[in-house]
Amino acid sequence: MKTIITTVLLIASVLAGFAQSKRADQPIEILFIGTSHDYGKKPVEKFDYVNDKIRAFRPDAFFGEFLSAADYDAIPNYWNKANVEKRIAYIRDLDYPMPANREKLIATSYKALKQNPNYHQNRMRLTNALVQQHDFANAQYQLYQLMQRKQAFGDEEKATFTKALGPIDSLHRLGYRTTSEYYYILFPMMNELKIDKLMSMDSQRHDLDWQGAWERADTLVKLFEAQVEKDSTSAEALAYKALNQRTRVLNKLANAAERDGMATKFYNSPEGDEYLNIVNFYGAHRLFGVKGFPEKEVTEMLNYWKMRNQDMSQNIVSRARAAGVKRLVVGVGANHRKMIVDLLRATPGVTVHELNSYQP
Repeated sequence: MKTIITTVLLIASVLAGFAQSKRADQPIEILFIGTSHDYGKKPVEKFDYVNDKIRAFRPDAFFGEFLSAADYDAIPNYWNKANVEKRIAYIRDLDYPMPANREKLIATSYKALKQNPNYHQNRMRLTNALVQQHDFANAQYQLYQLMQRKQAFGDEEKATFTKALGPIDSLHRLGYRTTSEYYYILFPMMNELKIDKLMSMDSQRHDLDWQGAWERADTLVKLFEAQVEKDSTSAEALAYKALNQRTRVLNKLANAAERDGMATKFYNSPEGDEYLNIVNFYGAHRLFGVKGFPEKEVTEMLNYWKMRNQDMSQNIVSRARAAGVKRLVVGVGANHRKMIVDLLRATPGVTVHELNSYQP
């Protein structure tokens, strides 16, 4: 009998290991979208250009630029930590009665909402619990869905909303924004495609080092700019002038695209990549070798930026495979786009479709 049990356990272990191995190299297909973080309150952007491609792609998961709960808890500080802690405290101070086992409430709420998405009070309690569990991506998604349904709230539901989440006109205190890529692209498409959770892929574990490198580079770049202004005929000034001329050309393209409602298309193009790389990283490598330009400090800044993007790329792949999803949409600030796409394309088993070139 003991031998039989041992054999069964061994077989089970082998099968489990095989399943894990199979999942670890599972092929995944990605529609990658670089976005703006702020399209404005009255956008002219033609979101159908993006959303029609998402529909045609038929994803089974979406990734956004949020920290997972585990990643948030693992870092003592980063640029937005204080703001996020205020949001958590805001919910906690409402003192809305919640069961001790929030994880169970979250699971049962998702199950109930899958059966009937109009269980509004369930969704309100779920949102409260998600904030306190530090699942900020899905707390924002639930807030979006509540606000889309608010016209259907009765008196009891309005009262529960205020008790669980605060006054409906104070959602900015929870970081809720109606100008972002989530509001106009990701959340509407997730809702339409009946995908109930947004997966997180951001990384901020290098943020303090990044900030330090950025400050050092910024200080020295300003000194460099002051120096080249003293002699407009110097080789350094001419190199800097050429970079600024190129930047102005790209800026005109960006402005024209925004006026035409095609900003997202522009920021998913090579010209968009070039423009963002120049304006966000002091020209990046383009002034390397120019006398007086702080190449070492800018390189340090770029290295920390690369580390963050490497983390994000790894998070996308490992979390998608762990969840068993095969077709995913990634929405991320366009400044990340080129680097993460290149990293993903270098990953075995990963196929990446860029927004502009994707043809269903």
